[in-house]
Amino acid sequence: MILIGGFLILTIGSVIGMMYSIQTNLDLSRNMIRSPEIRILAYDGAVLETVEGHYSQDVSLTTIPERVQNVFVAAADPNFYNHSGVSGSDFARIFSGSPGAGSTITMKVARSFFRTKSNSAGRHLQEFIVALWLEMKFSKKTILRSYLERSYVGRGIFGISAASRIWYGGPIERVTLHQAAVLAAAISDPVAFDPMLHPRKTAQEANDILSKLAQYKFMESNRVSALALLEPKLNVQYQERIVSGYLIDMVLKEVADIVGYSSRDIDVVTSIDLKVQKLAQDIVPQVANLRLKPRGANEVALLSMSHDGRIRAMIGGADYSPFQRNRALEVPQLPGRMVKIGTYYYALNENSDPAQWVRDNRMAVAGWRPVNPDHEYKGQISLREAFVRDVNTVPTTLADQFGLLNVRQYLHDIGIKSPLSTDIRTVVGLDPVTLAGVGALHTLPHNSGKPAQITIINTVLYSSNAPNPEVLHQRVDPEQEKKLTDEAIQGSYVLFASVTDPQLRLDRPFAGYGTVAGGGSDAWFAGFTSDLTTVVWAGNDDNSRMDVRGDVELASLWRLFMLDAHEGLAIRSMVRASSQRRRESDGVTDLWKHDLGRKN
Repeated sequence: MILIGGFLILTIGSVIGMMYSIQTNLDLSRNMIRSPEIRILAYDGAVLETVEGHYSQDVSLTTIPERVQNVFVAAADPNFYNHSGVSGSDFARIFSGSPGAGSTITMKVARSFFRTKSNSAGRHLQEFIVALWLEMKFSKKTILRSYLERSYVGRGIFGISAASRIWYGGPIERVTLHQAAVLAAAISDPVAFDPMLHPRKTAQEANDILSKLAQYKFMESNRVSALALLEPKLNVQYQERIVSGYLIDMVLKEVADIVGYSSRDIDVVTSIDLKVQKLAQDIVPQVANLRLKPRGANEVALLSMSHDGRIRAMIGGADYSPFQRNRALEVPQLPGRMVKIGTYYYALNENSDPAQWVRDNRMAVAGWRPVNPDHEYKGQISLREAFVRDVNTVPTTLADQFGLLNVRQYLHDIGIKSPLSTDIRTVVGLDPVTLAGVGALHTLPHNSGKPAQITIINTVLYSSNAPNPEVLHQRVDPEQEKKLTDEAIQGSYVLFASVTDPQLRLDRPFAGYGTVAGGGSDAWFAGFTSDLTTVVWAGNDDNSRMDVRGDVELASLWRLFMLDAHEGLAIRSMVRASSQRRRESDGVTDLWKHDLGRKN
């Protein structure tokens, strides 16, 4: 009896605890007055943008035609009107721990009501219980309305009414069936079926969704076949902003992932310095029009960050367009010598002397026979001279010596997130990488040898809870293992000093170098001071060749930006940036932390 009583008490206590946990984690609020605002702020609280209309608050099934509703049902859950809200696969998820929102519309709605995201078995059980409760308490139409109102469509947009206004320039009540199917496709995969970036792929998915209308008897098959289109019919509504649209798009996407659906106003504190961002927005287009476009480069991107990875300014392209991806963070480009420094870091960790000798000949490595750009081979060469000459033989020799897979993993560990080959292309710059990846490589020595955590958001909070706002997200610098020893850091400064053109003439210590990669399709310049690492790229989206030189035109652009960006920053040695101890004891306060109690 004691055992049975104890078991019952434990069971009841667990149920009560779970019910309490569910109750405190649910947010069933709904604002029928207006869509919430998202205030995007600079690191110091200056308002960058106020974004409205990205969260649907006004979906009403009484005004949306039944045939349009059926498109979303056919796409997500054709048996929605005939089941009890859950399925056997949803129950199995409790034990498997697989990610996702469940197999039914009701399960997806249940997931959207939780304040925080989780893929644990406990959360899956809670979602299962909430789905059953929704089916018992509400009608199918009410659940469907919540699904259409709260589902993420992509680009920081939640719900079909907000997406319809932004993508089609009109209310959801007036969309065609194919336009509705495009929205349904985007809900199923907001990245793969983004109609602005992947129009044909999205249109084909929409055509497949429309075919389900006939398959599940929502519409006659002969009527469905006439609805197919090769590309979506879009009328995208977007406006000129104070700061780059690429920057705002990036913030909105990250906020959507952090917060999910919301009916409350949100404040987003970014790491952006408004003054530095405006400098970039003024200087980059001017130089692009005067010096880059005449030489055949139609696109340019810039990324400037503190050495811990906080983005201070970003330019994602020569001109903003929602139909183009952010070239600073999303589009990998051929980097050439920009990634070779990663292999040199690895070698300096083993032997910190930049004067060490390395083989320089055309000996085959893993089936590849490297060719130096100047077609000269000295047999033996110092690490320093090899970096200056930008040879291909030394990175391949070092990768063969230390193990190509070890070097490849090291590159990933220190900041390259783009896919890398399992052959020698990894170390000679023939694998495309993003500006963020190149920037991460060049922040490593100045961040005490620890990989930078590249982010743009510092804090996300509900602004309506003032003076004690509810913080939803706070950037926390993780404990990172040193990937570059103190001795290797000093050796790396020797390498960077060797390739720096003193004629750039900043008003403080600096290092930087440029290159041209891809046979002339990509030009780069990467450089740093004790406060900022900035990477600039120029090229064309079709990878066509141009005549832009990294060490001339892009060096000039980099210098103009860095001169003005450092106004008000103390002049200090770059060596300071490489040591946490020196940073803390030199008595100089960083500008970006001068008036805030936390890192920004």
